[in-house]
Amino acid sequence: MTLNIASYSDDWRARLLSTFAHTPFEVRLGAEVVRCESVEGFWQGLKWPQGSPDRARVFGLWGLDAKLAGADAPAGDIDLGGERIVRGSPEHHALAERAMRAKLEQNADVEAALRATVGLRLTHDLIDEKGAAVPDSLTLPKAVFVDIWTKLRDELTSGAAGTS
Repeated sequence: MTLNIASYSDDWRARLLSTFAHTPFEVRLGAEVVRCESVEGFWQGLKWPQGSPDRARVFGLWGLDAKLAGADAPAGDIDLGGERIVRGSPEHHALAERAMRAKLEQNADVEAALRATVGLRLTHDLIDEKGAAVPDSLTLPKAVFVDIWTKLRDELTSGAAGTS
């Protein structure tokens, strides 16, 4: 059996594991600890310069509002503590994992949802409002997204969960 992680799913587990879910968490970014309302808000907020009011504002969003907030962000690499991180790089993916881990560790309902997927193959095949397939993300491809949740689930169920 398969579980397709998507915000519009009829399955509660898929909705909670989606990046759009309102699942607040705090994550350390260099010397700073930031509060994010969703993984999508985190991901889109990273597009804005560090210390900018736009980055802080987008970190506070979830759902489609968070996704759309990244549309006007400057193009280019991620600014993080004086370090430049190339979008779509393994280092960028590591930031996604850090946010997803924090979401998991700080939300008991997310932990319950992930535990409830044991035995299922996770996917992330998205469709638009007309039912057409959404192209895969260039910065966080579905294979990377699914691999992160699978890794976190394996850690959770083996008792070897990491730290955020």
